[in-house]
Amino acid sequence: MSDNKPDVFGSYQEFNKEVSNSERTAAEEMAKRTEEQIRLRNEKLKENENLAKKNDENRAKQYVEKPNTYSNTSQNEGVEPKIPMSFKETISLPQMNQAFDVIPLPSAGKLYPTKKKNIKVAFLTTADENILTSPNLVESGEFLEILLNRKILEPELRYKDLHTGDRDAIMLWLRATGYGTEYPISVLDNNGEVFSTDFDLSTLKTIELGAEPDFEGLFYFKMPLSGDEIKFKFLTTGDVAEISAWVERDKENGLIVNNESTYILLKQIVEVNGNRDSRFILNYVNNIRILDSKKLKEYSDSIESGIDLNVDIKTPGGGSINTFLPINANFFWPNARV
Repeated sequence: MSDNKPDVFGSYQEFNKEVSNSERTAAEEMAKRTEEQIRLRNEKLKENENLAKKNDENRAKQYVEKPNTYSNTSQNEGVEPKIPMSFKETISLPQMNQAFDVIPLPSAGKLYPTKKKNIKVAFLTTADENILTSPNLVESGEFLEILLNRKILEPELRYKDLHTGDRDAIMLWLRATGYGTEYPISVLDNNGEVFSTDFDLSTLKTIELGAEPDFEGLFYFKMPLSGDEIKFKFLTTGDVAEISAWVERDKENGLIVNNESTYILLKQIVEVNGNRDSRFILNYVNNIRILDSKKLKEYSDSIESGIDLNVDIKTPGGGSINTFLPINANFFWPNARV
């Protein structure tokens, strides 16, 4: 297929005769502003990429086991002391001495280095409720991260490493085993009126992976237009949080363009035609054809594992409506005023 585009508007000379100097000046100014916006966007993407790389390196360092320097035994003499943990880190420690069960992951563990199909998760206790009903924690949005880090009894797996579908499965298990499967919700009926009902969490269906990942947990896709061969991953909760932070920072910096879709691709695409260079992928993400991007998203969505939160709710009038199961702070603490 030729890359030459039809001359829809005629020759430049003919067009140039028909526009005034003021129109031509305005067009040139618009082109300059557009070029500047693209330049600023690319700089922001690169800045965010470097920040993400630095964060990944810092997180990787946290997995390196260090000697216990709080001990006074001679074997630890001369060892550099650990940095004291913050309050958030302290209450986020896995509760290894609590009762637990082993639950299956929708991803079957294929997205993680350990490949564990099932993980140990501790039951909710009154200690969790006492800590996590703190208004400050709830308002900060950190309570879910703290809660899951306390309950997941797998040292190599933390909240930010979780695939979002696996996170949802753990959330639902904790809620169902902590308070029962009946979940009170408020939804709108077909007439726009709010009504309250109980939803049975045990009826939610698990969605398994629709394709087999490679040993790294990556998936293959061939772009329909360009023919480029892509390897991509599913986003983790940590990825989602970073993307949200980037979008908010763009707003604070006065950027008009919403780059969320580009940020998602930047996080998701790991390899292009065998190339994993970060600069190359950044440039590639900025120039993906629209149809290729759309088809990649459609394919990714179609094979992603998790919990199907699209539910049918019976209305008081005897009908039913299809909606997305609402989840908020009261999902975990139905009796707490938070």
